[in-house]
Amino acid sequence: MADAQALFWGKKLAENQHILDMIDAGQLMAGDGGVIDAETIAEMRTWAVRRVAECAARIDERASLGGNV
Repeated sequence: MADAQALFWGKKLAENQHILDMIDAGQLMAGDGGVIDAETIAEMRTWAVRRVAECAARIDERASLGGNV
C-alpha cells in the first residue's frame, strides 16, 4: 500500500510540475487551440504552484515517516 501511495504522489507531482512548466514556457493553450487570457493564466499558475507544493509536501511527509503515510 505504501508503494502505491508513493507512486500516486510522485505521478501527481510530475503532472502538476508539467502543467507549471507549460505555463511558464507560454505553451499552455485552450482545448480548442485558442489563447487563454492573462488573468486566467495567472490563476492557473497559482493553482499549479500550490499543487506542486502540496504534492512535494506529501512526498516529504512520507519520507520523514519512513513511507508510512
